[in-house]
Amino acid sequence: MAKQRDAGEDSADRTGQISGKRAQLLSAAAADDLLAISGMSSKDVARFAVQAYQRQGYQWVEAGGSAAQSDAGILLTKATQRLLLQCKYWNTRKIAEMPVRELYGMMAEHDANAGMLITSGSFTLEASRFAGYGRIQLIDGPRLLALLHEGEAAGASGASATRAHPGAR
Repeated sequence: MAKQRDAGEDSADRTGQISGKRAQLLSAAAADDLLAISGMSSKDVARFAVQAYQRQGYQWVEAGGSAAQSDAGILLTKATQRLLLQCKYWNTRKIAEMPVRELYGMMAEHDANAGMLITSGSFTLEASRFAGYGRIQLIDGPRLLALLHEGEAAGASGASATRAHPGAR
């Protein structure tokens, strides 16, 4: 009987630790950062995302389309990989399945074999399910914040490496 209580207490401790980690993930500073990100234009965020992919060796072009699709996104290419990136529905709190389906259709139009939809909000369960089917990566506000912080760290380490080795290009 004592063992069952110990196991239950141990489980409660782990749950408390996980809850604490979740609370730490969205600290006051992170909430402020998310607010700042939602204040940025989607074009600025797309530019940051493109820079991150350029560091990985990708080339990019604006994905043109018909006049109705003036916001088709950005096509990133590297060898045989073709990724269609979109920053859309910026001020929407929760993105449903339809925008993900639209991206999937545009991927076919541009012969992209993967897609990425970036928003400052979040995605519904249906959007996430369809994205998994359609080879689409969904980047919501907290994930975007993490990517931007990674990009800042990569930029800082790249700059320090260049300073450390002046002959490096």
